Amino acid sequence: MTRFAAAIALVLAATSIAPLGSDAAATPSSPACSRERSRHARDVLDEFFHPVVARNDFVLPPNCPFGRDKDMYLEHERHKEVVRRTQYKSLYSDKVFKSEYYVDKHMDNRHMDKIPEGADTCLADYCDVLRCDEHREWKRSDGRGGVGLIAWATARRCDREKMRGVRHHCEMLMHRCFPSASRVDDDDDDERASSSSSASAAVLREHFTRHHCEYLTCESAPHMFERLSGHVAGGRSGGYYVALGLVGSLLAAYYLGWAAWRGGGRRVVRDLKRARKETWRTTALSWVERARRAWPIRAVFGGKRRKRKAF
Repeated sequence: MTRFAAAIALVLAATSIAPLGSDAAATPSSPACSRERSRHARDVLDEFFHPVVARNDFVLPPNCPFGRDKDMYLEHERHKEVVRRTQYKSLYSDKVFKSEYYVDKHMDNRHMDKIPEGADTCLADYCDVLRCDEHREWKRSDGRGGVGLIAWATARRCDREKMRGVRHHCEMLMHRCFPSASRVDDDDDDERASSSSSASAAVLREHFTRHHCEYLTCESAPHMFERLSGHVAGGRSGGYYVALGLVGSLLAAYYLGWAAWRGGGRRVVRDLKRARKETWRTTALSWVERARRAWPIRAVFGGKRRKRKAF
C-alpha cells in the first residue's frame, strides 16, 4: 500500500497539474476559455455596449475587459469565413472544415500564436454579467421576446443571493470601464479634453448601470434584452410598429379606392352626369317608351303578335 501511494505521488509530481483558476490555466496558449460562450458574450457587447460607447466618442481605458483589443479570440474570429451554412474556412491556411467546432480546434492547435499581445480577456468569464444564455434565447425568438416557460423556469430556480453578487460585479465593471475621475494636466487643451471625457464617462456609467446592472434580478434578467432593445440605435419599439401599420393602412385604402374608381367608378360618374341633364319631360317620355315596348297596342286590343323570324 505504501509503494502504491508513493507511485501515485510520483505520477502527480511528474505531471505537475495546475489547479483550476491558476495563471497557467488562463494563458492564451491554453484553450481553457470557451470559444462558444465567448461568441455569445461578444454578440451582447456588439449589440448593446460598443454602439453606445462609439456614439459618445468615448475611448475605453486599458483596464476595461470589454475593449475589443482585450478580446482573446477576436483575431481568430476575424480570420474565419462561412463557406456554406455548415462549413467554415480558416483564412490563415485556406482550409475548409465541416463545422465551426473543427475550425475552432484548428485555431487552438495551429494558430494560438496569432493572438495579439495584451489580448488576455476571456469573455466567457463575464457571461454571468452579460447574460449570454438569456441573449441566446432572445435571439432564437427573433428579438420579439416571449421566452415564456423558459423565463418562468429560470426565475423559479434563480439564486437571489448569487444575483446580488452578479449585480455588484456589474457595477464594479462599469466603474472600471467608465472611471469617475481622470488625470488632469496643466495644459488647457488637456484639461478640457479630460473634463469632456469625465462627463462622457459619468453619462455612460449611469446609462449602463440603469439599463443593464439594475436588470440583473431574478425577475428582470429573463426579459432584459426585450427591454434593452428599445434603448439602442435602430431598436424598434412599439411606436415604430404602430406607425408602420398606420402607413400600411393608408396605402391599402388609397389603392383600394383607386381600383374601385378604375373598375366601376367611371360608369357611376357618367350616370350621375346624365341624371343631372334629365328633366320631367325626358323622364316621362322614357317611361312611355318602356311601357310601349312591354305592352304593344295589338297585344292590348287582342291582335295577334307578328312572329319574328329567328334569322
